[in-house]
Amino acid sequence: RQTWCCRMNRQRRNRRSVAITSERNPVNLMLADRVAGALWGMFIADALAMPVHWFYGGNAQIRAMFGKNISAYEKPPQSFPGSIMALSDTGGAGRGSSDGDIIGTVINHGKKKFWQGSYHYHCTLPAGGTTLEGEMARLAMRSMTQGTGFDLDRMQADYVQFMTKPGSHSDAYASSYHRMFFARRAQGFALRDCPSNDGHNVDAIDGLIIPTVVMLGGVSAPEPTTRVVAQQSVLVTRKSAMVETYVGELSLMLRAVLNGQTAAEAAQDASRRVFGRAISTWQPDPVVACYIEPNFKSLLLLAAKYTGFEGCLIANANAGGENVHRGIVLGALLGAQTGASGIPDSLKKGLARYADLESEINAFVEARVVPTAISHVEEL
Repeated sequence: RQTWCCRMNRQRRNRRSVAITSERNPVNLMLADRVAGALWGMFIADALAMPVHWFYGGNAQIRAMFGKNISAYEKPPQSFPGSIMALSDTGGAGRGSSDGDIIGTVINHGKKKFWQGSYHYHCTLPAGGTTLEGEMARLAMRSMTQGTGFDLDRMQADYVQFMTKPGSHSDAYASSYHRMFFARRAQGFALRDCPSNDGHNVDAIDGLIIPTVVMLGGVSAPEPTTRVVAQQSVLVTRKSAMVETYVGELSLMLRAVLNGQTAAEAAQDASRRVFGRAISTWQPDPVVACYIEPNFKSLLLLAAKYTGFEGCLIANANAGGENVHRGIVLGALLGAQTGASGIPDSLKKGLARYADLESEINAFVEARVVPTAISHVEEL
């Protein structure tokens, strides 16, 4: 069976249009290219920012450690004096002791030793590696490829199976929401009751990652329908009404870009809706933490300020701070704007898991995007 990209290339060679476009639903094999581009953008942004994740000294700290700005995939340093991983609770959320064994035994198997000392958060990853939050995007893709799309219980079961399987990923760090989920599971809570919120670390930008994949998998439905499903997907790993609110805003943005608006235009529209004003792109690149409101605001600034795919994702990395989880979401927007066919092969093939990612992205697009496009084309 031919893949969606083969069919798209054949159509281009034959100069035959297979598209119709409406305001509500662009029916186009090019939509497959945009969705695939969004997914590639997520993993590329993740890997570019990974070595300089949580550099709160911003660009100056990045240049001091690397001797330059980040412009390509780099291996993270083994040691990072600014790391607070040693101050984090290995048995629950936020800061605390290293007495708990959720990290090292239940999840992130064998990685607890990196939570002591001054290790970089991702010291176990190679150049071009995928962080645990990038792996969450992959998990959501694989789960959405099955059956009829998003299923909360199935995705939650997939999440538990993945996280508790030794060797399922290579990252050293796991955010608070992971540690809280599996601490509650160890206490005997039913899976539906394992997602939680500590009122501080869970209302964070990483909560948009799984919903972004759900939005991409729901392109055949009207945006309001997909938005509600994406908000439900927050409950796979956490409870956060605040994250659900921002999922709604991101859904409007992402659908607008998939429909042909630029990411910069979508960011300006979102800024007016959410913050009541347009974005001034003269502002310096932001150094922000994970908390969703300031981080989402910084995402809008970067999308409005840097209009090209590679330039925007490199700027995101070189800003420092919470740039990885923001970058994964930003990468979806810029990738949807550019399309997979417009992303340089070097950025795709430089990813450590390139072959696996290519297979999973193609399977996702075949399952969730192409059938709708083809059915509408045949109606012509």
